[in-house]
Parts: sequence; C-alpha cells; structure tokens
Amino acid sequence: MKKIVLILIFITAGLVFAKQTNSISKKTYDVLIQAQKLIELNKFKEARNLLNPLEKSVQNPYEKSYILQSLANIAINDGDYNLVGKYYEQIISLNSFEKNNLEKIKFSLAKIYLSDTKYKKSIELLEQLLTSEVVNKNDIYENLAFGNFYIKKYKQTINYLKQIISTKESWYQILYSSYIELNDYNNAINSLEFMVKKWHKNENYWLQLIALYQKENKQKQALSTFELAYKKHGVNPQKHALYFANVLIQNGLYHKAALEIEAAIKKGFIKNNKKNFDLLVSCYNYAKQKDKVIELLESSTHGNTIKYQLLLANIFYNEQKFEKSIKVLENTKIKNGTKADGQRDTLLALCYYETNNLEKAKKHLNQAMKNPYERKRATDIKKSLNI
Repeated sequence: MKKIVLILIFITAGLVFAKQTNSISKKTYDVLIQAQKLIELNKFKEARNLLNPLEKSVQNPYEKSYILQSLANIAINDGDYNLVGKYYEQIISLNSFEKNNLEKIKFSLAKIYLSDTKYKKSIELLEQLLTSEVVNKNDIYENLAFGNFYIKKYKQTINYLKQIISTKESWYQILYSSYIELNDYNNAINSLEFMVKKWHKNENYWLQLIALYQKENKQKQALSTFELAYKKHGVNPQKHALYFANVLIQNGLYHKAALEIEAAIKKGFIKNNKKNFDLLVSCYNYAKQKDKVIELLESSTHGNTIKYQLLLANIFYNEQKFEKSIKVLENTKIKNGTKADGQRDTLLALCYYETNNLEKAKKHLNQAMKNPYERKRATDIKKSLNI
C-alpha cells in the first residue's frame, strides 16, 4: 500500500487538560506519558508493549481514545495503515475527543479508506467534513474528487475539482480524464492547453492535446501545437517524426511532409522500409513533385515493383517522354492477363501512337481489348484514335 500522509494528533496537550479535569486516571496518565517519551525516542516496540495491556483493561472511553491514538501513531510509523484505520474507527465510535480532533481523525481515516479502495466510505466521511473549520477545504475537495473519480462519478469529480484553489498537477490529470470519460472534448482540450503551458516538458500532455485536436477535426491547431511542442522541446522529434508528418498530411502540406519523412529516414529516426517509402512517394506525388518521384522510383529498390514501374511510366507519358515510358514498360515483368498487364498494354499503345508507330499501337490496343480489366477502356481509346 502506498504511504499516506496522515494528520497526527499529539497527546501531550490533551493529557495536561485531562489531568486538570481528572478525566484520566493517574495510572493511565503516567503510562501515556511514558509511552509518548518512548515514541519520541523512536522506541515504538517498547511503547506498544506498554499500551496494549492498558488498552485492554481501560473502560473509560476518554482514556481509551488517547491510548488508541498513541497506538495509531505507532502503527503510522510502521506503515500499517489497516491497523491505523481500525484504531481511528474505534476512536470515532467512542466519540469522546473534542470535535476538532475527531474531525482530523475522520479526515485521516477517509484518506486511508481512499487508499484501500473503500471509496464510498471515504466519500461519506469527507462529506461530513465539508463544514469543518479545522480541516483544509482544498484537501477535502481534492480527496472527494479522487473518490468520486474512482467510482466513475465524473460530474461530481469535476464539481469538486473546480472548487479547489490550486494548480496541482495530479488534480488537473483527474480533471482532464473526467472530461474525456464524459466525452466533453472541448473542456478536455481547455484543460490540456493549460497543462502544456504549466508542465511543458511532459510529452504525454502535448500528444494528448494534438490527438484531441485531430479528433475534433481541428487540424490547424493540431499542427501548430505540434510545432510549438518541438520548439519547446516538449515532444521528441526522433520518436514522433512520422506522427508529425501525418499531421502535415492532414493539413494538405504534402511537400513539407515529404521533406520531413525524407529527413527522418536519412537521420535514422524512422526505418527505410517499404511502408515509409510508400508514404514518401505518395507525399511527393500529391505535392506534384514529379521529378522527385522519378528520382525515388529510379534510385530505390522499393521502387522496383509493378505498381511503381507503372507509375513511373505514366509520369514519363504525361511529361511527353514517350521513349522513356516505353522503355520502363517493356522492361517490367508482368503476368499475362492481369489487371496490371492490361494497363501496360494500354499505356504502350498510347506511347507508340504518340511516336507514330501505329502498328505497335494497334497491336497493344488489341491485346488490351482482350484483357477483361481493360477491355472497355482500350475499346474506347481505339475508337477515339481511329486506329
């Protein structure tokens, strides 16, 4: 169980008051004072050995409450919060302490319940303390917020968090998470916008904010936030180069995305694999950077595919480099009768037509017309060319 910071109620002042009013017997008083001195000397075992027999024999609820409090202080030192909770439960049930001390004990018990996943019990105690004049209101609201969050009462969580006068990171995390659970993305964004300003070194906050902007189709904000995150060193460019490129793509900035991908490959931030090559070619193609596409397809082994060789041939054709297109197409091995085979025949026919080789143009059109995937297109082209 994680360590809990509890409010310790020291017994010395209470004992002086008790002695004056004869509420505690001399025997109990002497043992408590002796135990207190042992606790101050960190002799917890000796103090416990003194207090345990006394706790069993004493019937006076006021005396018993002080003994239990001393035993609770020892248990706190041992980190045995289940035992602390049992002692506090007994003290509360005895109801002999003055109101202020009881409220402090209730608050500590509520924190123990919270840590021990007894959320409803914790909330019940905390709600009793909302009118307390001794327990800090912010502390009550914060623990109520956590308790309600754990039982999935997100609206109550938000209401309590809004009453806290603080900028504690932990409760902003809970606030953001509550908005997400309620699908209230606008307020989730508002929370994250504050969080990235306050804790700008936390990469997760930046990435969550960027993702939310994308979810809400606020692509410009996603891009500007990503760029700001890079500038403030909130996001590691090496880890998120592809993500940044995708945000650029979503903003229609294909050329810039291509430059980012190419630079990331050269720096070793991302792998020079087929998937990244496909993305790079696609970006340059959408950016109408045909010379760059040609360069990539001619220089990379990833470009030696039927798909890319057909693309390369099409680019050459559109740039009226018909001989180059023909060379690419005739050197590309494609299985007969496939869709790609039909596309190659159609494109070869067009190239040969442009170079006035009508015999070969007609030959390839006829072959394309026999292909089930290209039949209609090839037939239409033959009619339009009148060959």
